[in-house]
Amino acid sequence: MWALLNSDEDTIVEIINNPKPMTIDGIQHPRGIFNLWTVAERKAVGLVPVTTTGSHLDPTYYTEENESYAIAEDKASVVRTIGTKAADKVLATVKSQQVSHAKVMCNNVLALTDWYIVRKAEASTAIPAKITALRTATRTVYAAVKSAINGAANVGALATVNATTAGASEGAPLEVDGTDSDVVSTSNNTITSNGHGFVDDEALTYNDGQRLADNPIKGLVSGQQYYVHSAATNTFKLSLTPSTFGDEAIISLTGVADAGDAHIFTSLGIPSIVTNWPADTDLAYKL
Repeated sequence: MWALLNSDEDTIVEIINNPKPMTIDGIQHPRGIFNLWTVAERKAVGLVPVTTTGSHLDPTYYTEENESYAIAEDKASVVRTIGTKAADKVLATVKSQQVSHAKVMCNNVLALTDWYIVRKAEASTAIPAKITALRTATRTVYAAVKSAINGAANVGALATVNATTAGASEGAPLEVDGTDSDVVSTSNNTITSNGHGFVDDEALTYNDGQRLADNPIKGLVSGQQYYVHSAATNTFKLSLTPSTFGDEAIISLTGVADAGDAHIFTSLGIPSIVTNWPADTDLAYKL
């Protein structure tokens, strides 16, 4: 993006979003001036680059002022400013929209297993326990989402309810020796790593670090997502589901891994309660 300044360099004549032929001071120039000329050559005819400061706000919660342009003090560029808040959206309206969306999500998840309910009613076929658990968790999440949305004091708080919180090891996965009984405790069902930084309900993916073999910590599945449970300074436990599902349970670690001194736990952050719904593909509910 470029700006054309007047000869006194105190007024922006035009903002150019893409290269194009230009007529400046009566002289026609081909579009090539934008990629073939030097910065100094373009500036000599009044063309300077546009830099952008700020970032767009989430339109779910805020309206923005129109973007603004200002000539830099050295006249060598124009600064484009975006993301200046004009006003908050109406809180009651946003809440109503989000609760309605949560209700749709709840109904969509339940609809996938409604046929078990119909089969039970028509043929007296028992509903699998995992399906019952899935449906119960779905209704639990809906109730929690509705409560969290309605409890937000302002749109900023509502945005926080919808946000995923950064995790302890995002960008820096935690590696542990899965074969070490001092790391993997089968009596306490804990993983030990000093100062791991994980917190309860933080989502982790686990990988046994074995490219051509399958040697997970016994009780875990390599490639599976888990949630941190009972986090302490140097230890943590795992659950297949977060507390927001209402059925979190500590996984039993039944043995150390057969191989691998670099088993990896990678944080996915703490998922937003609004977006993290149970699914029949989750290991906790999968038949």
